[in-house]
Amino acid sequence: MQIISGIAKRIRLTVPKGLAVRPTSVRARKALFDSLGDFTDAKIVDLFSGSGALGLEAASRGASDVLLVEQSGAHCQAINENIEKVVKAGVTANIRLVSQNALSGNYYHLLPKPDAIFADPPYPISIECFETMTSNERFMQWAAGAFLIWEIPDEPGASGKFMNVPGLESNFRKFGSTNFLLSNIND
Repeated sequence: MQIISGIAKRIRLTVPKGLAVRPTSVRARKALFDSLGDFTDAKIVDLFSGSGALGLEAASRGASDVLLVEQSGAHCQAINENIEKVVKAGVTANIRLVSQNALSGNYYHLLPKPDAIFADPPYPISIECFETMTSNERFMQWAAGAFLIWEIPDEPGASGKFMNVPGLESNFRKFGSTNFLLSNIND
């Protein structure tokens, strides 16, 4: 797996071993990022970071601030290696890694008013995480005005579980075999 575009293009990322991390495919990540447009000076949050690929891709494409949130110590070790690689390649974004549960919200003060929030929790708990976060008033206030990009589990009918959430204007996009919920979080 590698960074697709920008300053750190073609930098190979370390991916934790095993099935606990299921990186977004290169094809899906490229199509997603190309559809999202310009990341220059954007403030990005990557929840359930895994390898950090989504946040680091944004940093390579010009984001000014990237906050990576990951609970697993092994995954954080891989993310730290990946941060070093993209910084060595010339990425100048302020990149921070927080080792904690993304549902805790104890990181909100580290990046107030993000422009975009990527979330790719483990598929078995994805809908539970989504419901927990979107029903949390504190999360919704912090994220107000941001664009939420949530990777949807690859299972029949999964998209329907993510519909009709108050405060979200959502649509779904499929890139390759990967589905994403794309939402504006209303102020």
